[in-house]
Amino acid sequence: MRKRRPSAKLRRAGLRSGERKGTLTPNRTEKPSERPLTVARGQRRLPRSKRRPSLRAGLAVVGGRTAGALSRRLHLGGGTSIVGLVAQRVYPDIVGHLATQLEHGSVIVTGTNGKTTTSGFIAAVLSDAGLRVWRNREGSNLMGGIASSLVIRAQPNGNLRREGRAISILEVDEAVMPQILQTVPARVVVFTNLFRDQLDRYGEVDSVAALWQQALGTLSTDTILVLNADDPTTAHLGEAFGGRVLYFGIDDPALDLKAQHDEGERHQVIDTRICPKCGGEYSYDLRFFSHMGHYHCAHCGNQRPQPDVRAVKVQSDDFDRTRMQVSSSLMAGTSKQQQEIVIPLPGIYNVYNALAAATVAQAIEIGWEPIVTGIEQFKPIFGRGERIHIEGRTLRLLLAKNPTGFNEVLRTLFNEGTHRHVLFVLNDNIADGRDISWIWDVDFEQAVNHTSTLVVAGSRALDLALRLKYAGVAQDKMITVTTAPLRAIKPDTSLAARKKRRAKNRNVKMLEEADQQPPLTEISHHYGIAEALDSAVRQTPVGETLFAVPTYTGLLEIQRELERRGLTPHYWEGRDN
Repeated sequence: MRKRRPSAKLRRAGLRSGERKGTLTPNRTEKPSERPLTVARGQRRLPRSKRRPSLRAGLAVVGGRTAGALSRRLHLGGGTSIVGLVAQRVYPDIVGHLATQLEHGSVIVTGTNGKTTTSGFIAAVLSDAGLRVWRNREGSNLMGGIASSLVIRAQPNGNLRREGRAISILEVDEAVMPQILQTVPARVVVFTNLFRDQLDRYGEVDSVAALWQQALGTLSTDTILVLNADDPTTAHLGEAFGGRVLYFGIDDPALDLKAQHDEGERHQVIDTRICPKCGGEYSYDLRFFSHMGHYHCAHCGNQRPQPDVRAVKVQSDDFDRTRMQVSSSLMAGTSKQQQEIVIPLPGIYNVYNALAAATVAQAIEIGWEPIVTGIEQFKPIFGRGERIHIEGRTLRLLLAKNPTGFNEVLRTLFNEGTHRHVLFVLNDNIADGRDISWIWDVDFEQAVNHTSTLVVAGSRALDLALRLKYAGVAQDKMITVTTAPLRAIKPDTSLAARKKRRAKNRNVKMLEEADQQPPLTEISHHYGIAEALDSAVRQTPVGETLFAVPTYTGLLEIQRELERRGLTPHYWEGRDN
């Protein structure tokens, strides 16, 4: 018996025979938290009757996954990045081919700071709302990493597993946004903020803003744009967008730097000063940090847009608990427009990350309950406040990769005058940015007389030690661990011979003292991240916390060292819900 083909009308609607169109359309009488989630408007997802296995896509999936398996078998790494690279070489449009199959579309998150944590918050909320959530946690936030995240979840026939009944949360590098928006049909696009970062790669903030503005010109008006109202450059992106724009921000005057009498206000780095409409300088009624706050232009009247989702009160309970009262105009049709949420992370920057996640959830009609439970039960992502137990101590990892981010981490660590055990790691690899002159814009003066122990490490450890010395940190109060011995202090045979002769003449007392733990010195004669970590841990008393503040590749080095010691799982071992 021949199988009946769906009618043309049903095929256009993307339905099979027997399916009702109403199953894809939310009932307006239902509460937001009870509404079934719809396929994204404007989504170019193919109807099931028209999706056919693609030989080229299948070869790309098989080739990529085989390359990844071989990489893991040969212990060459996690075998994640190579998956996307091989798949794209076989089929350059593999990302577009797979992304269009996602039933609930894609949420794309970008910005200078907070991309990873915001993506994690969104994933936790949507997961609690009952969605299957896929993220590019295995790969990078570049095109190859996004390809990897989709290929890993695909079948040999070139289609996503379980018919793509999931929503993807894609963290995307700032410079890759134009390419991603042209390839992936986005349901929601989030811009967290824009700060100066890696000038040798991105250029000034104006260059990145222009790139984003151009990319939005190609975006479907069915896409929802979620923007930070308190960041002038990010908020301005919504001016020319023809689709729906939602804003989030902070409306708590108690957080203003002047109201807090914050001595660090004079050290704040302001990366956006000029109004893009008239060229006039912004004035601030409230400023929370850097250029984030309530701003206006006296020349043309351009000002901060009113947020749709806003934190009206923010209070820090302790280092790991930030309580905020959130008000939302998007919940006007419900019985509850305000909700208290406890963020299990420190810092004002994480308030913004949580607000962005709440705005995305409400944009796709998810109610308060999964927003609250998702954010409050969120587990910190590696390097973004995560706790790791090591030799009876607690290691906390706080990534800091640009002046504004570093300033906020220091402010969070030392704002209560508490003395901390600290490990700083500064690298200048390509992913960090070769130019490290930005450390002179960081308010390291906050750390003076507030560190119980201090270790400085990384490929540019000596540069950072010099900056700390100028800030006022005593030279004998920090240990500097370089990645390799300097040429000037590399031992030669004559020096080694003289040291050997001197050692023979030492008395018993000196030998006994040599066996004891050495005092703080300027430069350690052991090298590398393992030695820096061991040195910092040894100085931290059992039961106390060591705070590690690395740049990006420094974080990766610490991660690999902790993996080698069996203290943390491999990053590719995460699982979908």
